[in-house]
Amino acid sequence: MKKTLILVLLVMLAGSLSLMAQTKKKKPVTRKKTTKTVKPRIIKPDTAAINAKLRDSLANVATMVAAQEKMKMDSASKPLPMVKDSDDGYYKSIVMTNAKPFPIHDVNPNNIRFYHRYWRDILLKDPRNHKFSTPGSTLIEALLKGVKDKKVVPYDPTGGTAENTGGDAFVQPMSYDQLMGKMRDTATIDILDKDGNKIGSRRQLNDFSPDKVAGYRIKEDYYFDKQRSKFESRMIGIAPLITLRLTNGDTIGTQPVCWFKFNECRKIFATMDVSDPEKNLYDVSMDDMFVQRQFNSKIIEESNPLGQRIEDYIKDPADRDKESARIEKKLADYKKNIFLYKTSAEEAMPKYNAEAATEVKPKKGSTKKSKTPPQTPDTGTTPVKQ
Repeated sequence: MKKTLILVLLVMLAGSLSLMAQTKKKKPVTRKKTTKTVKPRIIKPDTAAINAKLRDSLANVATMVAAQEKMKMDSASKPLPMVKDSDDGYYKSIVMTNAKPFPIHDVNPNNIRFYHRYWRDILLKDPRNHKFSTPGSTLIEALLKGVKDKKVVPYDPTGGTAENTGGDAFVQPMSYDQLMGKMRDTATIDILDKDGNKIGSRRQLNDFSPDKVAGYRIKEDYYFDKQRSKFESRMIGIAPLITLRLTNGDTIGTQPVCWFKFNECRKIFATMDVSDPEKNLYDVSMDDMFVQRQFNSKIIEESNPLGQRIEDYIKDPADRDKESARIEKKLADYKKNIFLYKTSAEEAMPKYNAEAATEVKPKKGSTKKSKTPPQTPDTGTTPVKQ
């Protein structure tokens, strides 16, 4: 009994102690912070590196400022891009700007008869050719712009080789700079000292002017197409001509600067407006001028085995014009008589005398008046019989 009572008391004591332990507040544990004292480290500055970086930064700033100023100056001096269609009139902006050359019929070489090649010169001093040198829209300016835009290719006119005997075989292409080098001429300028005395001279390259072009040379073929029964001419190439002058100013002739393929140039010619309201001509392009042959020219060479021009075998200018007119007449006669057929009987017949056919003949049954001797003048006296 006593043991049981003692065991109960011990259990109760243990429960009370556990209850007291749960209700007792726990105090927070505070830890002391330990601070370490670090001695400051003294770093000596590198003045050389600082100065170098400063110089580099100042140089970069100066470069950027100079570049910005240059960009401003370039933007101020640089012209704005050209407007392709300035809308300067309805017909010019729509009809001419977007015009394309009409295709030309391709000829079968097996159907060609009477094939001859001719070279012509179109001189700008002729008033009938003023369309090619209209100020502001000259033909040479359009060609040079086409070369610069890489729409047409110029070819070197230098001949004398087996591949390019006459210089017009389209063998050696030229660049825009090479072409402009031939189009420009040089001038001799005196070098003066401070007192105005001549101490030397130098040669300066002059700017190109359209007035330096004296004309254009055309290479064309004449042929008869037996399939279509047409006598046609086909332009093959065109070359600007410049005047050759000596140092004393004397003129010695003209020569081609380069050669262009005519089919390539037609793309440029079709967009050139040469309308003349005074002559009631509207929507006329430069391509129409060439295709319709609205120009005046003179033949300077006809294809021959020796490759001679008219001036090579005729020295007199007047006789050269006669020879050119003779060749023109030969072409006109061939075109006129190409469909004129004669039988052998007609060729054997005598020529028809138009004057004899128009003579008035007396009708049948009419009496022919006899000729009477002239009467003697009346003197007022009767004749005396003898």
